[in-house]
Amino acid sequence: MSGMCMALLLFICLPFAPKLGYDTSAMLAFFGKIAALIPMYFGMQAYRKTIGDGLITFWKAFNIGLLVLVIASIFYAISWVILYYWVAPDFTTNFTTFYIEQMKAHGSPAKDIAAMQAQFDEARKTPLNPFLNGAVAFTDPLLIGLIITLIFSGIVRKKPPTLELGR
Repeated sequence: MSGMCMALLLFICLPFAPKLGYDTSAMLAFFGKIAALIPMYFGMQAYRKTIGDGLITFWKAFNIGLLVLVIASIFYAISWVILYYWVAPDFTTNFTTFYIEQMKAHGSPAKDIAAMQAQFDEARKTPLNPFLNGAVAFTDPLLIGLIITLIFSGIVRKKPPTLELGR
């Protein structure tokens, strides 16, 4: 479910970014990635109820979360490559133009604008290889996903009761 949500999110945000606005689209994408990982929590809970007999350690929950995160990231990367090469191949050019115009509108110095333009031009060389582009896209949801995985693992964990022997 998380992977499908991330893929759907990209198919909504990326092609419509020029109409929605790149800032709005980026915010929707960020919060959408967080929302797309909510099923991870329910997967951890389902494991605890069905397989764990009501118990799950932090590390087991973390491993389940990592598996969900990897699968969701694969869906995200495949969606990004499809969108980048076939649906919205001019996305990076349009985004670069938008960002440079924003810098000019906010009065950034010409040397900063030139440096940013050079950075964008260098970054545009990477996507020429679809596998490298997919690998970069794969890493995009990982940081926020790891943080969410840690939080959910801490919430879901339930240790077995320990016996305390009296002295």
